Formats: sequence, structure tokens, C-alpha cells
Amino acid sequence: MNTESPDTPDTPDRPLGFWLRATDALISREVDAALAAHDADRREWMVLNVLAGEIDARGFRDRLARKPKMLRHLADRGLVALEGDDWVLTAEGRARHDLLAESVTGIRTRVADAVSPEDYRTTIASLEAIARALGFSEDDPRPWRGAPRHPRHRFGLRPFAPGEPRPGEKDGPGRRFGGNPHHGFRGAGPRPDADAV
Repeated sequence: MNTESPDTPDTPDRPLGFWLRATDALISREVDAALAAHDADRREWMVLNVLAGEIDARGFRDRLARKPKMLRHLADRGLVALEGDDWVLTAEGRARHDLLAESVTGIRTRVADAVSPEDYRTTIASLEAIARALGFSEDDPRPWRGAPRHPRHRFGLRPFAPGEPRPGEKDGPGRRFGGNPHHGFRGAGPRPDADAV
């Protein structure tokens, strides 16, 4: 299957890569909106999730210990506290985590309910099989990190398809990102909560 075909709306049979990117972007949008409804963002959600012990992110926890700026911000809000050498959730922090978790769980439920349980399990199993056939390893569970990317991917954007007009372009080069509704949609930095849904 050719995953590099142009992702244009008039393509009758869109390739796997199109649906992977579309699903990823839409899940990201829903998670961002759910968190924003509670005046939260992905970084706060990740920190609370790690301190709640919901995910194994030792590397992230080590980075927090070296650069605790975010933890201090949450401490100022009464959500976390330093106990000995460890940061822990306060009662308020635990309540905040549970509130955000409920919102994210709602998205997970919507995703799972979009198809039958059997189809959902088949989808997960199929994607795992494809990833393993392409070299996925438990020793490198996030192989896309550090992989060569198209320059536009630095901004969370897909490359332009051949012949596709650039946003903001008329007859000349135009503005590089002018009028692009997707600019900043997914953001550039790490997505530590990508498997939250």
C-alpha cells in the first residue's frame, strides 16, 4: 500500500498514512479541547499523570527533577508538594488529575465506540502487526522520535502534495504559513500523552 500518495480530497481510496495522520490530528484536537475546557494543557496533564503513577515515564520524571519549573508552578497552585526528594500530588492535585482523566477517558470511549469491539481489537492488532513488520521494537517504543522528517513536520504539518497550492500563495511564493488553518494545530514539541487515548 502506498502511504505517500497525495492526500487530496478527491482521492477515492485514501492510503493508510492519510487515515493515520487524520485520526492522530483529530484525537489531538479533542484532547486539547477537553483539557482547555478545564484551563489545562498537555504539559500539566502529563505531569499530573506521571505523579499519579498512571504511566511509566522515568525519563520525564528525571527531567522534571532537573528542571522543576513546571512542578513549582503546580506547587504554587497547591497541586503538588515536595516530600523528601520526591514530588507528589496533593489532595487538590489528585482531584485535578481525576477531573482531567475523566475528560480524556470520555474521548477514549468515543474512539472505541466508533466501531464494534471486535473491529477495534482488529484495528489495534493490525496496526501493531504492521509496526512490527516495519521494525517496531519494545526497546524503542517511540521510533518516530528523532527520525528524519520533512521540514514542515517541525510545525506538526504534513508535506504539501504535488501540485497542491501553498496557503497564502497566489502567483508567487506568498506567505509561508499565511491562512493555514492547521498551523499550530498539533504543535511542535513532544507529545508525551499521545497514547492517552
